[in-house]
Amino acid sequence: MELRHLKMLLEVSESKNLTRAAERLYLTQSALSIQLKQLETFLDLQLFVRKGKLMLLTKKGEVVLQHCKRILSQLDQMMEEVKTLNDKEAGLVSISTECYTSYPWLSAFLKEFRAQYPRVEVELNTAATRFALKSLLENEIDVGIFDNDKSAKVEYTPLFSDELFVLVAPDHRLASQKWVASGKLKDDSYIMYQLPEEESSIYRTLFKSTRPKNIHKLALTEGILEMVKAGLGFTIQPNWIAYEYIKAGTLVPIRITKKGMRRTWYAGVLKGKVHPPYITDFIKALKRSIKQSEPVQYINLIKCMAS
Repeated sequence: MELRHLKMLLEVSESKNLTRAAERLYLTQSALSIQLKQLETFLDLQLFVRKGKLMLLTKKGEVVLQHCKRILSQLDQMMEEVKTLNDKEAGLVSISTECYTSYPWLSAFLKEFRAQYPRVEVELNTAATRFALKSLLENEIDVGIFDNDKSAKVEYTPLFSDELFVLVAPDHRLASQKWVASGKLKDDSYIMYQLPEEESSIYRTLFKSTRPKNIHKLALTEGILEMVKAGLGFTIQPNWIAYEYIKAGTLVPIRITKKGMRRTWYAGVLKGKVHPPYITDFIKALKRSIKQSEPVQYINLIKCMAS
């Protein structure tokens, strides 16, 4: 069985007529009939029945057709990917991140990247936010942003480190504290993102043995911060999210433990996958952009805390 047999089966099933299918395939009707007979002999199945001038698929033929469509679709996808790999300056970068609030710093460098690669589209896959690793392993995205480097199937590039702070309203009972242990938070309401606690790396790290009095979940960072400003509880956010609110005096940051709680973010791609050059350049540009902007916000935040 050859590729031409699969294309022939698809065309006859769609045309439902040998003459019309032969014209579309640039074959004579007799040549097409021979190919059809060859395929049926190879499979030992009757694929079509004649009804007047119509060629109708048998039940077994319908099963074969579904596999045929899948094979041809995968072949088309492969050819598109090969074309992309051969064109080193055009294509798509699909990216998602485990962090709900990562997109502000991600978008900051896109203008620079587009200037370098004007024919490369960048797609932010927000639907994969909670499943970035799974989406990367299943080849649904090209680049994932993660707060750990634990998967052996992923090649990681460290991007930056940030520090997490407990954020409270200025009149909160902990607002005067320079730092706080996680055990001191059990009597307050925790306002977090709308995901199961076991999927939150922050929750798993800070609340192993103690659980906050109440937990409120919201989808948007702005909503979380507004609830904290209203005195309805505390949240935990990184320095680059907290800065503008602290500068305005509407939120107060408290270090988590005396030494602080930092984490490292990584860009990850599938190991063993052949990537076009612009994927590598995308990660390099992202790392460079974050490195240029993040320290300024962090230094300003520390100044705000000291004042």
